[in-house]
Amino acid sequence: MWKRLQIGVFSAVRCWRRWHPRYRRAVLPLSAAAWCGLVCSPSPRPSTHPKLGFIAVVGAGQNDPLWPVLRGSALRLQGFVGEIRLRAEAPPTVSSHAQAELIQRLRSEGMRGLCIQVIDPAAIAPHVRRLANEGVAVVTMIRPLEGRPVLMYSGVDQRLVGEALADAIGEALQYSGTIAVLHANSKSEDVQEPDYARERYEGFKAGLQRYPRITVLRELDCGGNAQRAQAMIRHCMERFPRLNGWVAMENWPLRGLDPQERLLPPTCKLVTTDPDPQVWDHLATGACYAMIAADYDKIAQEAVINCTAALEGNPVAWRTLLTKPRTVRTADLHTYKADWIKWCSRQEN
Repeated sequence: MWKRLQIGVFSAVRCWRRWHPRYRRAVLPLSAAAWCGLVCSPSPRPSTHPKLGFIAVVGAGQNDPLWPVLRGSALRLQGFVGEIRLRAEAPPTVSSHAQAELIQRLRSEGMRGLCIQVIDPAAIAPHVRRLANEGVAVVTMIRPLEGRPVLMYSGVDQRLVGEALADAIGEALQYSGTIAVLHANSKSEDVQEPDYARERYEGFKAGLQRYPRITVLRELDCGGNAQRAQAMIRHCMERFPRLNGWVAMENWPLRGLDPQERLLPPTCKLVTTDPDPQVWDHLATGACYAMIAADYDKIAQEAVINCTAALEGNPVAWRTLLTKPRTVRTADLHTYKADWIKWCSRQEN
């Protein structure tokens, strides 16, 4: 390859010497420019110009209940966070593999910033960290991405979520009674409990110390499986029909359950988390006493704002933003629904 280039250059020089002197002054800059373009041309990369490229807000999946909130809340900032464009996309269904493919495609289309709702931290970590090493500004939402390097994170204070669960069951039982706790604290050496789940559980145990007259009769590990959670509750209620309450670290017992079907008698109170539209009816009927939520619009908007600041070279306001939890009881459901609808409203890209 080099030998062919040398032959071509020497031939051009011989021809150039034979030309009239008045052409030499014009040809020399052109030859230098052509040589530089041939030898020094860089590999194609997405532009870093502030007016080009975009920030992508990527959700878990289009069928994920939280996706309309994250999408709408982020896109409402279009035009208010500088000149860089915002795009909101999610895989057709919740899939870490599809999510990884999506962010790779977005990168090839000029993505310079990424705000992502992480599905499976272990599965998505290599892809997200590779983007961060390439200079993409990355903010994870809802669930953090553990390990090094530490990425920006916008989510809920999980320890306070646990404490809110303790306060809600204390209120439901008027600070006295016997309860069972449902969690997914894996005891397997091969499967490590994520930090957010451990923090939530530890917060609950700490918060429960404020209620010495509430006794934990059973702690059950459902492994995060909804059907197993429901079967465990039914079996336990058969053995202990006078149990006063249940606390579920996530809303596994309500997933896929018909709103008309009650797992618990009216005298037994259920407290759990994540009141998305798919489980609102359980709150409306009183089958669930309270659910712990958060102002999810703030999570998405703060993620976009800090991602923009990082791209513009401005000091970021935070590395980790933890919003406070919000308790939604049956009486609070109407207000929470109105907020949810407002969060989902958006501008079109």
